[in-house]
Amino acid sequence: MTGLPAFSAPALAVSLLVEGGAAVAACGFGLLLRAGPVGRRALSGARVCALALALPGWMGAVALSGPWREDGVEPVVTQAVCLVPLVLLPLLRALDRLPPGLARTAAGLGAGRAVRVRGLWVPLLGPAALAAAGLALAGAVMVGVLDA
Repeated sequence: MTGLPAFSAPALAVSLLVEGGAAVAACGFGLLLRAGPVGRRALSGARVCALALALPGWMGAVALSGPWREDGVEPVVTQAVCLVPLVLLPLLRALDRLPPGLARTAAGLGAGRAVRVRGLWVPLLGPAALAAAGLALAGAVMVGVLDA
């Protein structure tokens, strides 16, 4: 066997790394988009796209699993990429619901960067990040169980 076994710690770690990296990148990109003039519309469009791709992505990850799956890292990464829209749903929903001038208002009232992170971003995005992490873990375990 030259690659990763189906239900192993390295396979789960690779899957979680891919899904988590995509979620962090999308969250950062969403925060940057919010600052632009069409940020709310772009985030709403991204949320609709993620919602439209969540079920086909999950079905694709399930279809790529099974005893016929070849060994290696590529199938694990492909399955993780298929699950990314499902993981992005809570984060995009939380970003879409944030008021547009929230950080600017907090900075205008004298809140420093650390206070804004602790007082704004962690309470507003923390539950969505935990939900996304739970979905990523559930997806990684599901793919690993189906592959075994």
